Amino acid sequence: SVLTLACVWAIAMEIPMSTVVKETLIQLSTHRALLTSNETVRLPVPTHKNHQLCIGEIFQGLDILKNQTVRGGTVETLFQNLSLIKKYIDRQKEQCG
Repeated sequence: SVLTLACVWAIAMEIPMSTVVKETLIQLSTHRALLTSNETVRLPVPTHKNHQLCIGEIFQGLDILKNQTVRGGTVETLFQNLSLIKKYIDRQKEQCG
């Protein structure tokens, strides 16, 4: 699909992570209704302060949300970008040891 090609192109061109994050924040704002229900965030919010666990829980919640949404269009792009951000975070954690 066009979105898959765009994603592959973005990875091949190594778009700066700051650009991916900016685009993702715009998409999150645009699709706020998908991410909330009655103004309540539909993602589990961690109560502890361990940030590595928080990151894992957030992406687990996003996977659950992704399975509840219709595929295609900008929603799919949003999740592709979030996946790219997660991979970037994972690489950074590996480099830090």
